[in-house]
Amino acid sequence: MTALQVTVATADEARAALAAGVTALFAAGRADGLPSPLSADALRAILAVAGERAEVAAAAGGLTPDGLADLAATGVAALVLPVPEGDAGAALLSRIGRSLATSVRLIAAFPPEAGPDFDLMPVAAIAGFSGVWLVAPEASDGLTKAVKIADIARFIAAARRSKLTVSLSGGLRVVDVGTLLPLRPDHLGFRAAVSENENPAKPIDPARIRAVAAAFAIHAAHTAPEA
Repeated sequence: MTALQVTVATADEARAALAAGVTALFAAGRADGLPSPLSADALRAILAVAGERAEVAAAAGGLTPDGLADLAATGVAALVLPVPEGDAGAALLSRIGRSLATSVRLIAAFPPEAGPDFDLMPVAAIAGFSGVWLVAPEASDGLTKAVKIADIARFIAAARRSKLTVSLSGGLRVVDVGTLLPLRPDHLGFRAAVSENENPAKPIDPARIRAVAAAFAIHAAHTAPEA
């Protein structure tokens, strides 16, 4: 079943998301509209609020090896790292996998600008990554405008062949739930759509979270079960 995931930057935002029934959190700040790492202390505060009620993944792009180790040591469920295309991406997956795959789940995040790099899926799996994430900037027109639905479906199929979990996020709105839920990703991530005035820089709005959750419930009822 696809989980509704909400991006939070503070313990207060995590508390608001949990109160609205969210069970998956993505701990991240914002830099140029894309997820940026929080400090280890800020992440610990979010984890303390989440407790056993929600799984927490954390943005981890651009950090030094020591910085990655510090985040991993917080007990976070997973670290999400942006991965470039081609050989550079393969090298990063191999390097990070060797150093961290035994201590924390790793998720490779791919930007949509050049389209998903399908060749890196098996590389991620071999390197010890457990999942992949297709993510667009929150302030953009959204993932469904940046990537064709057929290519998102191919991304998910390629991930499944490599036994990787799949997350989708970036400028998603309530109307995208009906389009993406039938593709059965593991997570659909939201920030702008669940923020006041649909502005990702503004606080979380629990009423908007509940509206997205209602869309999940409606469309899940119309999604045929897997064979």
